[in-house]
Formats: sequence, C-alpha cells, structure tokens
Amino acid sequence: MKPIVLIHGYSAESRESTASSIASIYGTLPKDLKAAFGSRLVVEIDLARYLSLEDGVRVDDISRAFDRALEEEYPHLLKKGFHALVHSTGALVARNWLRRFSPKPAPLDHLIHLAGANFGSGWAHIGRGQMAKWARKIFQGGAGRGMQVLEALELGSDWTLDLHLHFLRPGTRILEDLNVFEHVIVGSQADVEWFAFPIRYAKEDGSDGVVRVSASSLNYQYLKLAPTEDALELGWKQARAQWGKHLERRGSRQGYYEIKEASRPGLEGRREVPLAVPYACAHWGEEMGIVTGDGPRKQVVKLIQQALASGARPAESLAGSAKAFQEESAQTYRKVLTAQAPHWWSKWIHEPRAQYDRHAQLIFRVRDQDGRPVPDFDIFFDSVQGRRDPSRAMKDLIEDKHVNSSSPHIITFYLRTDAFSAEAGAWVPRVPDIQGCFLEVSAVEPQTREILY
Repeated sequence: MKPIVLIHGYSAESRESTASSIASIYGTLPKDLKAAFGSRLVVEIDLARYLSLEDGVRVDDISRAFDRALEEEYPHLLKKGFHALVHSTGALVARNWLRRFSPKPAPLDHLIHLAGANFGSGWAHIGRGQMAKWARKIFQGGAGRGMQVLEALELGSDWTLDLHLHFLRPGTRILEDLNVFEHVIVGSQADVEWFAFPIRYAKEDGSDGVVRVSASSLNYQYLKLAPTEDALELGWKQARAQWGKHLERRGSRQGYYEIKEASRPGLEGRREVPLAVPYACAHWGEEMGIVTGDGPRKQVVKLIQQALASGARPAESLAGSAKAFQEESAQTYRKVLTAQAPHWWSKWIHEPRAQYDRHAQLIFRVRDQDGRPVPDFDIFFDSVQGRRDPSRAMKDLIEDKHVNSSSPHIITFYLRTDAFSAEAGAWVPRVPDIQGCFLEVSAVEPQTREILY
C-alpha cells in the first residue's frame, strides 16, 4: 500500500514542531491510522506551519510549498505515489496542487476529503472582519487572519469556482486524466457547544458547524447560460426595443439566451464522487471532530479504509465504494431517527434530527459577454403555488443568501431541500411542493444609461 499524507486546514497550526503541537493539529488520528495501515505508511507533512494566518499568503503559495516539500523532502512519494487525507482548507490546497503542479497521471492516487471546504465556509466572511482581527491579536499574539486564504474560502469565491471548473475540461479531469480517486466524508451535526456563538454558521442545519455538506460535496452541477448569436448581433435600437419585454416571453421557447455548457455527475461520463455522512460528526472538537474527535473516529477510519480499497478499474471500484459510502450514510440516518436531544439542548435546539436535513447551494456568477463582472444585479425566483402546500413557494426553501465581499457579482443561496417530519418519522422532500419557478436576472449599469443588459 502507498503512504498516506495528511494535509491540515486553515489555522490548524502551531508555532512549534514538537510532538504535542502536532497532536493538537491531528489529535489521535495519526495513531489510529498507523494502527490500521502500519506506522510507516502515515506521513505528517507539517505544511505551511503557521502560514495560513499570514495575511499575504495565498492558497497558491501553500500549494507551491506543498510541491517543494514533496520535491525536497519526500521525493519518493512523487516517484512511487501516495494517498492524501485533507481536512477543510486542505481540500483547496490539494486540488490546486493537482491543477498547478502535478504531472499527468498524478502521483496522488486517492484524495480523501475530511469535511473539505470545496465550496467555502460562511465562517470565512466572519474571519475577515475586525472582530476576528482583535481576537487573533489577543489570543494568538498578533497573528494575522490569513486574508488571502479566507478570500478563497468565502462562499462564492471567484478563484475557487474557477479551480473546480478547471477539472470539468477534457484533458484535466481528475479521475479520467489525472487518475485520482476522490471521496468525501463530512458530518452534518454541529457541536452544541458552538451554539452560544451569535453566528448562524456555527449552528446551521446540514452543516458540521463550519462547512456545509453541500459545500463539501464534489457532485455539483454546472450550467452556463449565455446570449445567442442573434442576441449578440442586436443593434442598439433593437436592444432597447427588447429591453423590458422579457416578462412577456415567460413560458416561451423564444429568447436570447441558451445553455452553452452543462455538467453533472452521470452526464458525458462524469462519475459521481462517493460521499458519506458519519454520525454525530462535527468539523472540530475532541469529542465530535472529524479529525480530532474520538466519537466518530471508528466510522471515519472505516470509511477511509473503504475509500482506499477502490482499485485500478474506476467504474467498478467507484461504484463499490459509492455503495459502501451510501450504506454508512444510511446507517447514520437510522441512528439519527432514534436520537433525542438531552434536556439541556432545548436552550439551543428544538429538533436535533433537523441538523441532518438535506440542503443545496445555488451559486450565481453574473458576467457580461466579455467576461467582466456585473455587480449590480437582482435575482428573482418567481414560483407558482405549491401542489401539496398551496402557500409554499421557492423563496420558502431559501435559508440564507450571501453576496461575496470580494466579488459582488457572485451570490450564494442556501436551500433546505428535505426536512425532517416528526409526524412522518422521516425526511420529507420539499422541492416537489414547488410546481416550478421562473428565474429572472436583472442587471443594470448605475453609472450610465448607455449600457443595457
């Protein structure tokens, strides 16, 4: 078996390189992995120790540091191959290393995401604020906030969207072209000790308290809508005549936009990335943390073993591990059904099973025909009345929306798609209640009337 490399996440660092300081990063996970796979097969690369909190350091720099560490200190890993376990921000570091530095096929065989922040975290926006700066100064002796890393981690990050879309292109696909097997393991239960924070991201349903399950999943769908050739050839008078008439064309096939690109798992050979949700698993903590916690450790290690068992035939091996991951998730949900919150939870949470409600993220990036950002826009989901619940509309699914602070032309919506029903004793899909919706994107250029969208 090939060695397993551990890559930590944002701020999971220490000033020292002693055994105790390393233990604070990974907890007892290395010990348990060595017991499962052998002591020589677990490699703790202390990557960018204390550097992700430096304000001028970018994810590109950390990926480059990882590449140099491999070349200078671990060349045998590049030559003979290795597996990687990545936590949180480590997912962006590893995927960016594959994009920027890895040969094809990659020496990285299996990439296992432990709550990988693939599509960001709401905490990143909080971390860039003034309060976070003061907290770092008081509790960490003047450490920075890692502003550049947090920018990549913010929901709807332009850089991060481009990172993932890179792997949809022929010639750069992670499985088919780089021969890397990916698996995602992420919890859906925030630690109740975090609920005291007056921040929604510490206690979101469908999240581990830091990263949403839907933001960790790599089974995203991508759709690019763009003007037709006829639209691009419209003259000024024609464009003005069409402006404002879009409402009249609702329900019609006639229009000036079309689907230019589309990608989803199962389409054009793109395979689904196995995803599992362990029971009572949070992002961090000695009891529930996916890396440092003792509670979910047995199930997490079992999932890692199942992921590493996938072999050289992608179709058969991924199908097998996907089935195993689905069964572990089903086992988790069976446990959740019988779980009751302790009485002292009632201060923070009424229905603990709602933490496992399924959610989705919708990310919109609005640009003009030259690829330039269009920051002044509105998005409307105008839905008809629901079938089962006449009062339910698309807006009722939306739990949160976030405009990216660095890229205001990008907005992320968080939707509750399934909800636990105590009456039904199960999770009930909410999307079928929405009979349909019209998507309207209205953009303006506030500085002139001579530009129309």
